[in-house]
Order: sequence, then C-alpha cells, then structure tokens
Amino acid sequence: MALALTSRRRAIAAAASAVAAMALAAAVVGRGCTVRSPGPDATVRSLVTAARAGDRKAVWQMLSPDTQRRLEGQAKEATELVGSSTRYAALDLISIGSSDDVPPPTEIRVVSITGDDAVVEVAGPAGRAQLPLRRVNGRWRIHLP
Repeated sequence: MALALTSRRRAIAAAASAVAAMALAAAVVGRGCTVRSPGPDATVRSLVTAARAGDRKAVWQMLSPDTQRRLEGQAKEATELVGSSTRYAALDLISIGSSDDVPPPTEIRVVSITGDDAVVEVAGPAGRAQLPLRRVNGRWRIHLP
C-alpha cells in the first residue's frame, strides 16, 4: 500500500512539474524573443563617437532628412555667395574640430519621447545641451531645427 501511495505522489508531482513548466514557457515566449530597436540616446552616443573620430560622413548619416536638406540648401547658398571659384557641399558645412582636449560627455539621457520626436540631454564638464531627434523609418536621427 505504501508503494502505491508513493507512486501516486510521484505521478502527481511529475504532472504538476510539467504543468508548471508549460505555464512558465508560455509566459516567457512573448518576452524573450522581442528585439528592441536602439533608443534616441544610442544615436546621440554614436554621434559623439563619430564626431570625436572626425567622421563627417557618419555624422551626416545620423542627421534627419529635413536637416540634410537644410544643409544642402545652405551649401548651395554659400556657393552662390562666393561665386564659382569655390563649390560647397553639405558635408563641408559639418565642422568637426579636434576633440582630443575636450572630455567626453559624462551623461547622455532621454528627456522626453513624444511620438516620433525625442529630446536627449548631453551633460559634461562644459555644461548641458539638449538635442532634438526624430524617428525616421524606425531609426532615430538628429533633427536640428
């Protein structure tokens, strides 16, 4: 009789373990498989890295299409102002100086996200600044007004 009772307990314990494992698996399935896209703060970190490296092309790619169009228009106006001797491209308007003596930001944090617009604050020894960003095709871009 004791043997039968032990077998029954083992069967119940095994069934309970199987049910608990299935419940845990069902709860975890939807959570562990989602891939989150980087937030606006990741774009600002990439911008800082590209600027510190002097990579104007990388900086250009992080700008919103509206900002790129504005720079292209300003480059065209600059070319018209100086005459045909010098032709400016939008990339020429991105000025990145040597940042060897400038310490990197100590804090980069998202201040707000409203729909496809965000504001990220960059803080360092020189002070604080806020950068506006806009989500374009699912990716955050620097959006300079």
